[in-house]
Amino acid sequence: MIAVLNLFLWPLYAAGRRIWYRPPNVPHVAQVKRYLRLTWSVQPPAPGLSRRARIWLTLSIVRKLFMTPLIGLAWLLDELLYGRALNATEIVAPLFVISGGRSGSTQMTRYLEADPTLTAPNLLQCMFPYLWLWRLAPRTIGRIITAEKARARIKAMMPPELLERHDLDPFKADTFDGAMYAAHLNPFALYLGPDVSAREFNFAAFVPEERSWMENAFVQLVDRLGRKQRLFIGDAETDKPRRLFIKGHFLCAADALERQYPDAAFLTLVRDPASRLQSGINYLRVNPSDSAMGPPPWAWLSQSLLQTESDYCRIEQAWFSRESGARRCVVRFAAFVSDLGGTMEHVYRVCLNQETLPPHVPRTHPRRERKNYTINRSLAELGIDADLIRIELADYVAWCQPEKPQKALS
Repeated sequence: MIAVLNLFLWPLYAAGRRIWYRPPNVPHVAQVKRYLRLTWSVQPPAPGLSRRARIWLTLSIVRKLFMTPLIGLAWLLDELLYGRALNATEIVAPLFVISGGRSGSTQMTRYLEADPTLTAPNLLQCMFPYLWLWRLAPRTIGRIITAEKARARIKAMMPPELLERHDLDPFKADTFDGAMYAAHLNPFALYLGPDVSAREFNFAAFVPEERSWMENAFVQLVDRLGRKQRLFIGDAETDKPRRLFIKGHFLCAADALERQYPDAAFLTLVRDPASRLQSGINYLRVNPSDSAMGPPPWAWLSQSLLQTESDYCRIEQAWFSRESGARRCVVRFAAFVSDLGGTMEHVYRVCLNQETLPPHVPRTHPRRERKNYTINRSLAELGIDADLIRIELADYVAWCQPEKPQKALS
């Protein structure tokens, strides 16, 4: 049905690609072929992959392909309407919060997006990166469904166990990787076994077969989305342009982003890997899952994240310890929790060239329940040795320790 409904759009989409370029938010044909091949060739460990599951995944992958002309034309419509304005809009000295999952980066983002000198696309804007839609929605559906109602409806669709662990607000900045991977096929890797998942759903590195086009598509998506955000808020500005910042786990694209934006600042929060791993496995387990497939098995998540998080730690430490022209800022989770004022002073000095901490920045964290989760398996219950992780990542564990007490502003 989707194929038939979109059939007449393919010629328009092909013409749009000739006039402009291939949109970065549609899957590549080579990726579709590879995922279809994986769907019918992999033999994951127990509970395995049934024939019914393989058929469902095949249909889901093909459906993504059939949606290409609709999604691609939605993107290219911005080029038709605002192409010249977007080309003339500059992104100067952006701030990228690139941090491992479950490291406190969302809370850091909440503090940063409250700064009037910064701007970040919110979750809905990342999932629907179309400037024409951002401008149209308030004048149409926005007259019927208020932001408060939309927020409540979206949160009601989420598993309550997820909301226990994540401060979800569709009108605030969130993890950008979700928008990028949701537009492509990487989330399907979670259902193809731990080996495929560790390779394809790895925030530290793109797979070799896709590195070139995924890296380019990622930077293009960031750049165009950033320009759209700058253009969207332009009418509300009265003094100087706001600096763009985006938050996510996209360490795999850090080099490409540094090449694209030599004046950028990069910020990470580092946390004990065993604690982060436990939180990450439980977090992925309670994320919204395919209605037919259900959540990925615990054993698959444990095995794949053990590999991907180890990769992430090693690459993150090497990247943020590298000497180059880009500004790199490392925040230790322990210091972030115990000394918010001193930590934010450090962030503002290194990333934003501000010696004085603005008055709107909080000096203490708001109180929030961080325990008694409904679903919270320990590493021991998951068959993972926390002590062994800390031994294998001893350099990273030492790197996570605060170098010295940070003095907060009075």
